[in-house]
Amino acid sequence: MAKGITVGKWIWYPDDFEIELSARFMLRRFERDVPIPPFWKQYSCWRNVKFTKKAKLDEPETLFVTAEGIFNVTVDGAYVYDADGKYELTAGEHEVVISVAAEKGLPAVKADGNVFATDGSYLVTCNDHNYMPAAFNDCLVYGDSTPNNVKLPEKVCEPVRTLKKGNTMIYDFGRELFARVRLLGAKKGQIAKIYYGESEEEAADFDCCELTAKLEIAGDVAETDNCQAFRFLAVKGASFNSVQALSEYLPQPREATFYSSDSLLNKIFDVSKYTLSLTTREFIIDGIKRDRWVWSGDAYQGYLMDYYCFFDKDAARRTMLGMFGREPFDLHLNHIMDYTFYWIMGFCDYYRYTGDKEFTLRNLSKAVSALEYCISRTDESGLMKGLDGDWVFIDWADNLDNTGEVSFENMLYCISLGMLGELLRSFGKEEEAVRYETLRARVAEKLEKFWDEEKGAYIHSFKDGVPDGKIFRYANIFAIIYDLCSPERQKRIVDCVLKSDKVQAITTPYMRFYELAALMKAGETEYVLDEIRDYWGGMLGEGATTFWETYDRRQKGDEKYAMYGRRYGKSLCHTWGASPLYLLGRYVAGLQPADCGKSFVLEPKLAGLDFLEYSLPFGDGEITLRVKNGGIKVLSTAMSGTLVWNGKRYRVEAGRELNLATVPTGKEYAVQYENV
Repeated sequence: MAKGITVGKWIWYPDDFEIELSARFMLRRFERDVPIPPFWKQYSCWRNVKFTKKAKLDEPETLFVTAEGIFNVTVDGAYVYDADGKYELTAGEHEVVISVAAEKGLPAVKADGNVFATDGSYLVTCNDHNYMPAAFNDCLVYGDSTPNNVKLPEKVCEPVRTLKKGNTMIYDFGRELFARVRLLGAKKGQIAKIYYGESEEEAADFDCCELTAKLEIAGDVAETDNCQAFRFLAVKGASFNSVQALSEYLPQPREATFYSSDSLLNKIFDVSKYTLSLTTREFIIDGIKRDRWVWSGDAYQGYLMDYYCFFDKDAARRTMLGMFGREPFDLHLNHIMDYTFYWIMGFCDYYRYTGDKEFTLRNLSKAVSALEYCISRTDESGLMKGLDGDWVFIDWADNLDNTGEVSFENMLYCISLGMLGELLRSFGKEEEAVRYETLRARVAEKLEKFWDEEKGAYIHSFKDGVPDGKIFRYANIFAIIYDLCSPERQKRIVDCVLKSDKVQAITTPYMRFYELAALMKAGETEYVLDEIRDYWGGMLGEGATTFWETYDRRQKGDEKYAMYGRRYGKSLCHTWGASPLYLLGRYVAGLQPADCGKSFVLEPKLAGLDFLEYSLPFGDGEITLRVKNGGIKVLSTAMSGTLVWNGKRYRVEAGRELNLATVPTGKEYAVQYENV
């Protein structure tokens, strides 16, 4: 590269990178060695796009152009022939147009130069005569990566021990990985059969383990192409000197830390963080072994956990865009009604946590399109119920009949109307906001018919106008979290539903996430911490190095790994298993965003912890909380906010540590600020 040349960015049509990457990523799911593509509609990028930029050069410039796809370049309206990717521009005003087309994959371009080096200053069109700023992604496309060949970093991991099962060695890498396999000192011409296991039992069960691979050995070093989930590994059919795992990961420049007087909670937090680090990749996925798909319900929880762990805005954006596809919205996400509402809620939450106006405004029409689709499918009373092609999921549970008007779905509908109405109003879109707010009020009124005063709970559903009278936890949980009922009703729900053994228990961490959040919101923090110690601590007692899709301490032996009718169908590294990240950050630290991501409120509830040191990336900075001996210190490096402590409110100034030290009387606080 010539001296003084600016290296351009790979640029493309907005959303196309996420759409194309999502389609490729979800084609990597396997059951044993059989590929399993997703069963919902997939979108593709635009196949031919055009980039343009006008600028004035004070001196001549050489432009070096590379593209993924075929391309041509015009300068001031004339094609440049015989350029071989090198274009000479004279001093003066110019318009450079680069047209790229790709039969397969994403059409993208990178131009190195100076003024005309590619970046977001280029405009792009899919040739519909509409131009918008070109998109790029520095988080995934850098170094050797290109838009059609994203390469996450890898680190080499060695087995920590070996176990012999019959004539086969089982290699234990010490903890769950998402990795490729490398065989060293292998003999050319052999074919190795690899058996992956999240558990020792799975890797040793050659007939029933979920994932296998064949590796043709062409030299001394042989590597698999596809990353798989495993802790344990068996290799048959080949001789070799040693085996390594090439563990793939998404770099996270920031991460939360949690250290308290409770060593078990500390361990639960660390394992939760590692779990989320494995499932946050190109996208926030459900689990790394079985599905490896982008599910909206899993992703919504993943966003919330991420805001209290890595605050990786780019991962949230990529996931939302890749999942949504293109407008107009005409099919529930993942075919699941609830999951459409979760996408809308996640989109609105994103602005609430980040204040990212550019992304939110550019994609606001997607949320509107999704909600309008739902409105178009309401029944004669204005409520949601499953129609042909809809999957009303809620949760994996026994005796859950989701036909008719289901209270839970209509609460999600009501929440989505309210959140999107509020978001539209914050951008000055008053007319649209009023429409959704009016609809929300109507739906909230109709939710009253689900309330059973005698039972102190919302019933599950109405079918043909007849109440089923059944009580499940789901709707009642969301009524608390999103304030869909009065404080008096919320208290009754806690007593009559959430703390009652008579109501069917939730067994998946998926809905346990919401149940424990509802209990914490209702002031049951100490109770919830005991539940976390019991449930997640139980998994640690089983040897878990990441948290599972579901856990039942009554299950023993291979039974605890079974799911979906398969012996090892359960994922032992699942996004929703990392729920403590959100529960501890949102309710123990008491951190929540304010003023659309420009500020925060911190209201710690230690619930019996003697001391706590908690640091969380938030916004563009970090918030650190230290509580010990009744005193509290708070430091926010980038934004100002409010601390609520012992019923009083204190201003936290960015860059200055707030120190509330107990005075000898113990009746009031001496406020000290320390410049940082």
